[in-house]
Amino acid sequence: MRTVACSEAFPGRLKATGCLIAFALCVCMSRAASAGADSTPDPLTLMKQLNSVTLDPSRVYVIRDCHLTRSRLNLYFNRGFVAFMRPVEGRITGAVFWGEGEVLINPPDGPEKRNLAQFTHSPVLEEKIESAYLRFSDKTAEELQGASRPPDPDDLEQPNPFTTEWVAVAQRPNLETSVRILKDLIGDNSHPYFYARVRGQDLGVFDLEDDERQAEPFTVSATRMVDSQEFEDVWCSFPTADSPAGSPSELNEAAVDPLRGRPKALSYTLDVRIQPDHSLEGQAEIQLESQSANDRVITFALSRWLDVTGVQDESGTSIPVIAGQPLDSSRAEPRPYNHVDVVLPHPHPPGERFRLTWHYRGNVIADEGNGVLFVGARGSWYPHIDIGLPSQYSMTFHYPRKLVLVATGARLEERTSGEWTESRWQSDGVFRVSGFNLGAYSSAERHAGKTDVMVYATPEAESSLTKRNEPVDTGPLVITGPSVKVIPPSQSNPMPLAPSASLGRVADVASQAVQYYSTLFGPYPYPRLSISQAPVSFGQGWPELVYLPTLSFLPASERWELGTMKGAGDPLGPLVIAHEIAHQWWGNLLGWRTYHDQWLSEGLASYAAALFMAQGKDGRHQLDSLLHSYQEDLLAKTAQGATVESGGPIWLGYRLNSSLDPQGYTNIVYKKACWVLHMLRYLLTDPATGSDARFFRMLRDFASHYQGESVTTEDFTRFADKYMTVQSDVEHNHHLDWFFNEWVYGTGIPTYNLKTDINPLPNGQYVVQGTIEQVGVPDDFEMPIRLEAVYLRDRRATLGQVVVGASGARFKFTVPRKPERVMIDEENLLARVH
Repeated sequence: MRTVACSEAFPGRLKATGCLIAFALCVCMSRAASAGADSTPDPLTLMKQLNSVTLDPSRVYVIRDCHLTRSRLNLYFNRGFVAFMRPVEGRITGAVFWGEGEVLINPPDGPEKRNLAQFTHSPVLEEKIESAYLRFSDKTAEELQGASRPPDPDDLEQPNPFTTEWVAVAQRPNLETSVRILKDLIGDNSHPYFYARVRGQDLGVFDLEDDERQAEPFTVSATRMVDSQEFEDVWCSFPTADSPAGSPSELNEAAVDPLRGRPKALSYTLDVRIQPDHSLEGQAEIQLESQSANDRVITFALSRWLDVTGVQDESGTSIPVIAGQPLDSSRAEPRPYNHVDVVLPHPHPPGERFRLTWHYRGNVIADEGNGVLFVGARGSWYPHIDIGLPSQYSMTFHYPRKLVLVATGARLEERTSGEWTESRWQSDGVFRVSGFNLGAYSSAERHAGKTDVMVYATPEAESSLTKRNEPVDTGPLVITGPSVKVIPPSQSNPMPLAPSASLGRVADVASQAVQYYSTLFGPYPYPRLSISQAPVSFGQGWPELVYLPTLSFLPASERWELGTMKGAGDPLGPLVIAHEIAHQWWGNLLGWRTYHDQWLSEGLASYAAALFMAQGKDGRHQLDSLLHSYQEDLLAKTAQGATVESGGPIWLGYRLNSSLDPQGYTNIVYKKACWVLHMLRYLLTDPATGSDARFFRMLRDFASHYQGESVTTEDFTRFADKYMTVQSDVEHNHHLDWFFNEWVYGTGIPTYNLKTDINPLPNGQYVVQGTIEQVGVPDDFEMPIRLEAVYLRDRRATLGQVVVGASGARFKFTVPRKPERVMIDEENLLARVH
């Protein structure tokens, strides 16, 4: 849980950007009392106290030379005042400081140091601070009290004016920090929490968080605005307080379980009614398995447009819900958060199974015009613990009979009565997520081996596209000459946009992709695949269900006229279809452990789509053009003048989207990762035969070995080691760490300057020799480069491989005839070449 929203802007010099987050408490009738409840405070009462806590005027002190240490954080309150918040159930959970202080943070690894430097211009954070707002469940209060004393009436500085300003700030609710403290107060308190929002003299307002319940407890972040869009810039984040300085892979392996303490969701039984106005009423029965002997507060993801009307335990007793409804239930505004917290009457022993039944309602389906519906909360239309964790799903939908509904899993039954249709669906095994789509669909069917492929689309496109396709008034045309001739105005009447007209074409592409990927990655993981139209600009690949943009159903000529085929060619054509189908293997069959590892899903899907495109007419040229466009995007400059690729390593995942580059994730995780896998394929290619079978055998074996699991970057790296060639063993240790350190954990696209001399030998042969200079990357960057001799009619022959490092490389080859020129193989190398 990240504290994105904040208390009101700090007073005086500590004025922060951000917004006020209100919260609501939904008390669902009566609550079951647990054993010993007489001595346990009511959780909702406790929550209200935590979220409305005020400064205690009787607890304002002078503070001197206080040093707080959390993980790699050193927070110094050198001189000033500290005011404590009123105790909650005897515990002080917050304080404010103003005066002279300092923050010192030294991240444990290179990528985090480089990322911190992007935002602060230094790999080490050393900043003087003027004030701080603190919330905590650890020993912070005791540490502050140890360095404090009551103010002396004779002191020149007195706290009164500062205290008055801070009272308003401390009274503002901050739901996420309050819920986090509540978890410790009524549950397992062995993983404490510390949060500080500080005002720096040079860096402005930023947040420090040490949450020992998280896989990466320590985070430094700041909220920044760019063109009215808010970003949470994560400056640095790392696993544990005791993590030694080391490589990112070592730190990632040391990370705690991302589900630490949270229960597992074993199954979801969902019953959903979709009304004629597209509003949704749902019941979710969730079977859970406890992972903690003490915790009672559980966080569920749920769209902020859905309100919770009740949650019951197995006995039918209602249990407390935090932030389940908006403050004003009559309004059209959403809840403040895309998550909801529930408080169990009592903890369950680890391994014990229990059930919660949810009732919720709201509207996550929008009418985009012309009968095209948009399911806007595809990953949060039902309450769930964590998307990406395998669970069983059983779903029943009730919806107007004029609509067609398609969902993840097998349709067990469908029946219509009156104006309503009811359909029942069951997941094939365990799914990492479940979803549905609906509309006034027509359909087409294909078969890819034993796999049924169904495609669904509407007769018309959504209004936003049809408006772009409206007739254009050309105006009168005047022809001058010996006489003036006026041609009356005319209109161009484009053909109506009809997605369902291309059902057969999309179905053909989808079935071809399923068959092709089955040869590359192993058998298709499921019995069926549904492709459904969605009024979005991107695709999504859920298990057995793909959401495909309306534009992908239109002919290429219409996409061209609508302006979507620019730069990188046709990203909404067959490429997006193939990409989302590839997620059936990469993302669904295999998941990812943390955000650091999500690149495996997106990168492998991106490269799979590129490989699929390469099978078509003029495929090699299409592949080269796509990779070249990705290289151009990575080398493009941001508003700060840096290259897009330098925004951070692939390993940073979602954090690459920031105020510095709002599209950093797409460019680096999708496009650079595609290049990385292409280069890995080259490294695993047999230099004698040119066969890349080793690379594809590695992918098939990887998918088979880890099916059903959530993999890490380290899993992939170690697995690739088994298939490496002698030529790829650059460090002579039988590991590919050098490659992944450079291209996944590191940044930099090298520039190679090639100089060549070609001279005859007495025996009629020729000697080709020269140098390669490498610039633009760290000194420890090494890369094997393949050199080619180019003869007449652009015929090429491989000369050999040269490993180029910081000091460059020399090469010398003997060839039987004189080449026209010598070149670096740029088709398999992400680099600038001169």
